[in-house]
Amino acid sequence: MFNINKTLSLIKGGLLSPQETWKNYLEEKHSWKETAMFLTLPLIVVSTILSGAFAYIFDVPRGLGAIIIQIITSLIGIGIASFIFSYLAGMFEGKHTFSKGFAALSLAAIPGSIGSLVSTLPMVGMIISLGLSILGLVYLYKIIPSYLLVPQGKRVIHFILSLLSTILLVGGFSVLFGLGGASAHISSDKTNSTPSSMFGDIGRQLELMENANNDNYTPPDNRKVSQTQIEAFLAILKKTNAYKKTHAESMQVSMEGQIKDKENVSISDLMTMASGMGSAMSAVNAEMEVVKSAGKNWAEHTWIKEQLRIASIHKDLNDAVKHNYALYKKHAEALTLYGYIP
Repeated sequence: MFNINKTLSLIKGGLLSPQETWKNYLEEKHSWKETAMFLTLPLIVVSTILSGAFAYIFDVPRGLGAIIIQIITSLIGIGIASFIFSYLAGMFEGKHTFSKGFAALSLAAIPGSIGSLVSTLPMVGMIISLGLSILGLVYLYKIIPSYLLVPQGKRVIHFILSLLSTILLVGGFSVLFGLGGASAHISSDKTNSTPSSMFGDIGRQLELMENANNDNYTPPDNRKVSQTQIEAFLAILKKTNAYKKTHAESMQVSMEGQIKDKENVSISDLMTMASGMGSAMSAVNAEMEVVKSAGKNWAEHTWIKEQLRIASIHKDLNDAVKHNYALYKKHAEALTLYGYIP
């Protein structure tokens, strides 16, 4: 049941005495539904509505539809982030507990929510909002060990991979469903902080995804992959393989080599880690980037990949599958070498 006193206490404590507030809330052992009722839902709804009201006052109205969409994407975004952070915690020898991950993300979102309220203020609004968003990232980094028990030596890599995966999935969700602006607490819309400035070329990568998803391709009636197509497909995979290695090395250097004190990460450290996320995202998104930067059609590329996958499973289902399977077998060694897994 909603408790206004509990909500106000958590918001106040989350800003002024975060460590004590986190410790006490953890000891209370709330379910994710209770956290949503006590904190997440009121925090997102109220901050978004008030932010929209302030925007109207300062002559940058968003409209009711935009406010509703932002509330929906914020709730979805924090849910996705909670799953990712808790799931990856289990992979890095921590605890995969969604309720605790949801609580950690919700508590860490408090500064960013407050920041969204002042983002439309003339002159200083964006600066304050950006500062509070960065503070939220610092809080999130600090709260993870106590809530998800990620070992100290794996905190940095867990944090970056979780944050990166969240940005990719929330951004992809927004592109897929045509929703503007992911969560102000996870990745802000244009009226808040700018992801491209905070995370290198992440904004460019999301634009790349949107452009690629707009590609169209009409397959041949016989559903057969041509020799020319598979040669082009192999060339893309070869370049992608090399591209991933380069950016993976860059990511590792940025995340580990430049941060000395992994226990007491600073805002400067967070910005250092953020600077490596562009390379990390490029590595994850490498195949799409190689296709689009070469002026190729992403829809055609994915169609070829799907036909090869079907052929590797069914082999002789029909003439098209037989033809595609023969191509697959002919180039199996090169496909494997370049990391293709059907």
